[in-house]
Amino acid sequence: MLLKVLIAGALCAVSAAGSALAAPDGERAAKLAQSLCPVLQPGDLVFKGASTAIWTQLAAGWSDATDRRWGHVGLVVTVDTQGEGRPDASPDAGGCDAGIVHADTGTGNPGQPPGPGEEIGAVRDVPLEAFLGDVDHVGVFRLALDADQRARMLAWARGEAERRTPFDRGYNLDSENNLYCTELIWRAMSKGLGADAVPQKSHRMGRTYIALSDLSRHPLAEELVDLDVSDCPPGSNCEQ
Repeated sequence: MLLKVLIAGALCAVSAAGSALAAPDGERAAKLAQSLCPVLQPGDLVFKGASTAIWTQLAAGWSDATDRRWGHVGLVVTVDTQGEGRPDASPDAGGCDAGIVHADTGTGNPGQPPGPGEEIGAVRDVPLEAFLGDVDHVGVFRLALDADQRARMLAWARGEAERRTPFDRGYNLDSENNLYCTELIWRAMSKGLGADAVPQKSHRMGRTYIALSDLSRHPLAEELVDLDVSDCPPGSNCEQ
């Protein structure tokens, strides 16, 4: 059953996907993290809404028409309910923080090599609040894996973050030497299951790829949270 998460009088939750983007500030990201963290478990998938940026909108467009809400995804690898487990956690984490492994695009244009002064993207382990720093729409999905499967999935994902595996700007599934966001999750799930987690992959324009909808609509994925605060601008009554 879908959990409608309310941010305890701090933010409004609405279901109107695709509404106008209201840029979140640091306070909003902290409140989102405080709301979501108690819900999370290691192994959950956290999706960013498609309206986050032009690149997330493009990513959502490559999903199946049944679910184009999402533009990026990360994997929860740790949940700390005491607020003491991560030295890089915000002091405003509110007694709960989580670590998210995701394939960060870096700066520059997706699909192109980084230019002078541009950051090379990589798989990173970041605090939940940092992961949510540019979003106003977030989803949480729980994977139906047993304890051993989940442990293998998390161990592999953490290893990729420790190695800082480069972001795959070519969006190619032929190699594990570089990874894009959904490829990272697919490979992590496959390591956990011991089999291809998405045997029926998306195909378009002669390309085979892992779409965000391949994950959000996965048979093992249960949607827990769909939280959209895009109609709740900072300082409005719905934040009181």
